[in-house]
Amino acid sequence: MTRAPLFLALPEWEPVFTTVGLGDFAAWWALELNEVEAGNQRRGGWSAVCRHELALPDGRQVGLYIKRQEDHVYRSWRHPLRGRLTAEREFRTLLQCRTVGAAAAELVLYAEHYANGRRRGVLVTRELAGYRALQDLIQDWQQHGWPPPPQRRRLLQAIALVLRALHGAHREHNSLYPKHVMVHAAWLAGEDPAQPAPVALIDLEKSKWRWRRGSCARRDLDSLSRRSAGWSRSDRRRFLGYYLGATGRLSASGRRLWRILAKRAA
Repeated sequence: MTRAPLFLALPEWEPVFTTVGLGDFAAWWALELNEVEAGNQRRGGWSAVCRHELALPDGRQVGLYIKRQEDHVYRSWRHPLRGRLTAEREFRTLLQCRTVGAAAAELVLYAEHYANGRRRGVLVTRELAGYRALQDLIQDWQQHGWPPPPQRRRLLQAIALVLRALHGAHREHNSLYPKHVMVHAAWLAGEDPAQPAPVALIDLEKSKWRWRRGSCARRDLDSLSRRSAGWSRSDRRRFLGYYLGATGRLSASGRRLWRILAKRAA
């Protein structure tokens, strides 16, 4: 059985892809690319991410990240048997991020094809030019010294606001490590204070919808806190205050959350 390919490019990109010969699923699947890291094997399927330098019709170059999958699925109460491609879940999460104002990787295209019992998916996002992973920044600071408190506070607040917007939509990242938080380097250095998205999230393929926002907070804030080495206790406490929108003393529920995060971080 074969189903017609699904091909959803954002309106501003569709004419570009048509011009450069990438106007259908088959063209994206046939691209010969090198993986940026080792691919994932999962339940009889696989998923790999590659980077592609796309030549635009006007002569400019743009970096794209292309995630290609075959039978790399997740299962839920809605789809308990056949499941859905994790790339589709990430695609829908990125759409939701655009709606709620949670800065994330810029969505470009999602395409899917089902044939001969195999499901294939392609998710394309634009490279976050000028950004660095929080993980890399932390490693630099551990070697060469941490930035002054005002700069640290600006960064903590920016990360907290992005997560607050994401969780406000009852959406949990579910794999929130420092390597998945991208920071605009010029903004952090104070050279581009008007940067519209100083922090953006990537790798949302494990994202989940949660009935309670508190569940999102406990999972994501704990994951990020435990893996962000070097932050002081006061930095972590201040970060939680930014996340909760607390200008002074935390509420009773905020204090309970702080005790949980502080204990696990220790």
